[in-house]
This record gives sequence, structure tokens and C-alpha cells, in this order.
Amino acid sequence: MNLEESDSFKDEIEKNIRQRRSVMLSIVICAMVAALLFVMIMILKYQDSITLKMFLNDKQVKIPTGFYREIDGKTYVDLKEIAKLLGYSYTKGEYGEYNENPDSCYLENDFELVAITAGEEKYKKYIQFANEGKEAVIAGIPVVSMEPNGYSESFLIADAPVKFVDEKLYVCKDYLPEMFNMQVDWQEFRIRFYSFEAILEAAKARVEKSQYTTVSGYYENLRSVIYGLAVVGTNEKNPDEGLYGVISLSDLKEVIGPKYDQIEFVQNTKEFYITVANGTKGILAADGSTVIKQSEYKDIKLLDEENKVYLVEKDGEYGVLDRLGKVIIHAENDKIGYDIKDFTVEDIDNPALLFKKCIPVEKDGKYGLYNLEGEVLLNIVNDALGCVSNQGAQTSGNKQNVLIIPSEVGINGIVYNFNGYYGIYDVNEEKPVIPPACESVYAITKSGETIYYFDYNGVTFDLKQYLLDNNLANVKPEEEKTVENTEMPDATNTTNEQPAE
Repeated sequence: MNLEESDSFKDEIEKNIRQRRSVMLSIVICAMVAALLFVMIMILKYQDSITLKMFLNDKQVKIPTGFYREIDGKTYVDLKEIAKLLGYSYTKGEYGEYNENPDSCYLENDFELVAITAGEEKYKKYIQFANEGKEAVIAGIPVVSMEPNGYSESFLIADAPVKFVDEKLYVCKDYLPEMFNMQVDWQEFRIRFYSFEAILEAAKARVEKSQYTTVSGYYENLRSVIYGLAVVGTNEKNPDEGLYGVISLSDLKEVIGPKYDQIEFVQNTKEFYITVANGTKGILAADGSTVIKQSEYKDIKLLDEENKVYLVEKDGEYGVLDRLGKVIIHAENDKIGYDIKDFTVEDIDNPALLFKKCIPVEKDGKYGLYNLEGEVLLNIVNDALGCVSNQGAQTSGNKQNVLIIPSEVGINGIVYNFNGYYGIYDVNEEKPVIPPACESVYAITKSGETIYYFDYNGVTFDLKQYLLDNNLANVKPEEEKTVENTEMPDATNTTNEQPAE
């Protein structure tokens, strides 16, 4: 090898070394860039993961300003904004009243109306088909209703009532599913809402994979899907001729076997009212267990959602059962509850359970009261409940009809008529506070203040004052006055005592 060949060989080696170094450097740089890109992607993903986003049926939607806020340690949502998101109209004011009260509203879609007032322990949902008489469809399912337009159910929200803050109504997020027939997945940085239609579409697809042929198209029953249940039938061509059961949508297992002529889901109690071949009814819980055994009753209705008592009908007569099926009032009465059409100015939430304690009963044209334990409070011998003093419009200054005496008067009272005279029954003391000896009991409203009166022996008495004077008030009145006692027959006087049944 000569010198010239040796130098050429060295140059070649050095060239190869430089190329290898260049390749290595490129690899290192690429690796660093890739690592940097990976870090940047991870940072962006993390940044995205901690950025609050909201979705409706997996489609991202804009979060309105002030959409939710923390109140009393719970998360509340702007009622107007969530209604808009889900396609409900929002109307300010109390439902059925011509007012513009900002602390009340009602929400409507094509099938329901929801009436809400801030601070109340419950809200109401009304079945209200917008196009009554025309075919309605949700998620491809033809929909009808078992109940007539205007049928309502009350939903308890006592632990987190609707709030009125900064001129806006807010509802606790925990009550959104029932209020709007939806599902909610609320995480720290991801809020996901699923509409009723989307849930129904998924439920329909699940049912098609089961042995059943159809989903019940009754609107009441469709609402069960938000709890992971579906009322299903066995006759696809003519569902009315099939039998019905209930399945779990998670595993398609039977919860209630397909052997009932009719099933109705009652949303506020999450119970299924079942009808068997002989036309009698019973109640099953959402897990299929028996609440009220199918027996002799032709109809069952929830009388009060808080106390879980039920109105039952047998051979055209009515009674009351508790949640265990125990008889509170035997089904031998013409009516349970009281017609309040003449008492429109009074705040009577449930005419079948006055003051949440007293059940009015009518038999053979006579009236009485029972408590929730089935004990007789007033024998069924009275001519009427309430006093009708004015058949016309109850305007300011006129005598107003009275059925109940509100707590601001000093008692929780119920007016009753025995042999043409009026008395007042004290719900808290469970006895008459004024015996049936009065010619009239009425109220008069002037300048926004309502005062209750009774007429006895041709003399008019201020009821609130009379209760104070005779130490009969047991609900503390707003004001207390000290005057001489007014003469009046003692409430324990036996002259007008009612005979036992």
C-alpha cells in the first residue's frame, strides 16, 4: 500500500464516521422532537381533560354563562337554560294562574308539562299531549297515553327544593333525570346529558336483541327506560292483545314476567300497576317485588306520594290502603276526598288528604274524617265539609267560602256542617275546637289581608281573636292581643255531640 492509497482509505473511514454521526444525530433529533411532540400532546390532552365540556347525546354543546352554581353544598342548574337545551318551553309564573311570579314557572314539551315553584317541597308533572288526538311518535315508537290530558303526579324534592337566586330559578342536578326524563353523567370536567328520545332509541335497540317483540307505546311506560327498565309485550302485530312484562335493559333479564293484561308505570313512586285477566289490580315494585298483592280491587291510585297511601275501588265503592296493603279505610264508601270547586281561593294541595293528616270520606250523602292510621276523627254523619257563603265571584270585601282554617289563624282547622250548623275541627288536637253551633264560617279579604270570621247566635266573631282569647290557638299566630275572653259554648259541650256510627 502506498502513501496515496493510505490517505484515501483514511478519508473513506472518516467519511463513514461522519455519516454515521450525522445519522445518529438525526435519530437523536427525531427522537427528541418525537418526545417533545408526545409531551406536547400529553399536555394538550391533559389540558383538554381538565377543561369543562358539556355534551348532549355525545355532541358537544356550549355551556351557557352561569349554567350552574353551588348552593347549600349542592350543585344547582339554571332551570331556564336546561329547559332550552332539552327543547322545553319556559313560561314564567304559576301554572293555571294568571300571574308573572318570577319564582314560579312551568315547562312544556310535546308530552308533558312541569309546574315548579321555588321553595316548595314538591313539583308537579302533567301529561299534556300537545297534539291530542293525533299520532305521536318518539324514537320511532307510536305513543299514546293511558291517562287523560291533565293527569298529574307530584314529585318530592324536600331535601333540595328549587331555589330562586338573582332572579333565576335553579334546580338541584340530582332531580334533573325525573324532571326532564333524561339521564345525567356529571363528572368534574365532563357533563353529559342524554335526552329521552336518545335513551328510548337505545332501549328499543336493546329490546330487539331480547325474546320480546315490542316496547309498550304507552307514554307512562316509556318513562321507565330512564331507570334502566322497559315494559315489553309479546304481540308485535297487535300489542293490545298481548301480555306484558318488564325487563332490565342492562342484562335483558325479566324483572316482571310477561303475564299481565296491562302494566302501567307510575313514575313518582317507580312502581308498576298490574292488571290481571279478571280485571283486578295490584302493585309491584321496580325490582318485581309485591307492594300490594293483586286481589279484589278493580282500580288502585296513589292517594299521597309522601305517605304512600293508595285509593282503591271495589264494586263501585272506595277505600284506602297503606304501602303494605293494610286496610286503612275499608272499600265501602261512595267517595274518598272532597270536591273543592267551591273553595278556589284556598291553598288545598290534596283534597283527599287535608293538612297531610285527614282523609275526607263520603257515604250515603254524609261526610266524615279519618286519619292515616284508619281512626275515625269525625263520624260519617255530617251534612258537608266547609261552609259555602258566596256562590258568586269571591272578590275583595265579599264573604269567601271556607273549607280549611290556615295555620296563620292559630290552628290547622277543617270546617264541617252538622244538622245545619258549622263547627271547626282542630287537626292538631284531633277534636272540634268549635262545636257545630255556628250559623256561618267565612273569610273576608281587604287590602290584601284575609280575616276569618264565624257567626254565632247572630253575633260575628273574629276567629283568630277568639282562639287567642280562649287559649285554643296551638300554631303560634303572628300577633297576640290581650282582651277579655268572649263568651261562646265550650268545644267539649255535648249538646251538639255527634252520635257514634
